[in-house]
Amino acid sequence: MLLLRPHHINCIFFYKGLGYNKAFIEGMDNILNWVKEEPNTKIKLVVNCDNLCNNCPNKQSTDVCITKEKVDKLDYNALQVYNLKENQEYTFKEIINTIYKGFNKNKFQDICSTCNWYKEGICSEDVIEYQLKKWNL
Repeated sequence: MLLLRPHHINCIFFYKGLGYNKAFIEGMDNILNWVKEEPNTKIKLVVNCDNLCNNCPNKQSTDVCITKEKVDKLDYNALQVYNLKENQEYTFKEIINTIYKGFNKNKFQDICSTCNWYKEGICSEDVIEYQLKKWNL
């Protein structure tokens, strides 16, 4: 089972091979390959450090993010906007189908507009069509 922060749903969907450092990119690539090969992978949404955080330089040894307030807000927004539940299990395919087949750029902006990756244009509504094709949706 993959433990995933709610806002990391968007991070995985919009991922383009960029990251904080080599270890983070390799970890992200592994998770991305896992869910692409096994779309019925069970995911549990957690509001704390998850599998993506393992190689993140913002994760402290106490399993707390140094930007905790910011990421907690991103998680809360994702749960509310996407109507998902903390500690609930979903399949990755179920989440992707629910969120991205009828994607709403306003919802995406409501969740991610405070994120640096969003502000830098790494993930934005401009690349939705490309990402949908990439994910074969």
